[in-house]
Amino acid sequence: MIEIKRPVFFSGENPGMTLLVPDSGEITAAASYWVCTDSPAGIGHALVLWLAAETAELGHGCIFTDNRELARVLVQNLTQHFPEFETIPVGTLPYVEADCGHKYDGERYEVLCQAANLRVELAWINVLDRKQVIWPGFPAGQVSFDLTTVICPCRRGTIQINDRVIGGQVKVTQAEDGEYSSTAFLAFAETWIGPLDEKTE
Repeated sequence: MIEIKRPVFFSGENPGMTLLVPDSGEITAAASYWVCTDSPAGIGHALVLWLAAETAELGHGCIFTDNRELARVLVQNLTQHFPEFETIPVGTLPYVEADCGHKYDGERYEVLCQAANLRVELAWINVLDRKQVIWPGFPAGQVSFDLTTVICPCRRGTIQINDRVIGGQVKVTQAEDGEYSSTAFLAFAETWIGPLDEKTE
């Protein structure tokens, strides 16, 4: 049976990565990379990058983008509500105009954002699984969205700013049934429908 849903808020890709200190589990960096192939705010890219330790180049991070309005809409409506960003002040990060691009060979997904004297590179390495996730009513503040996406947990992930590699590692877990989860994952064929009406129940 065919089901048609509107409005389409976003269509594209949205890999994410969180690096942690192995022993303590403390977050050292969190990233969300958006590749928008269609949306009411236009098309483009946005890399939301937060760093626990302040850096000379980026402070505690920034949002690299080639479409500022698109990036703003995605951060305010979606990224800040992601579980991995719950304790991170992503709304205070500055926006930086940048050339953003990526490539993928089936096992390694690489992102490059170039802005003035800044070069930021991220890599998702060794895909462990490919699964479709259907999440009706994803909570996003006072509203919700219907989400469909293909999630690919990865064994490793890296973040590099110019010549410096950010510390921390990806956390990978495997359930008793063999299913993997990871704090570094790819997200393909991603579509967000909404925002839906505020729920009152």
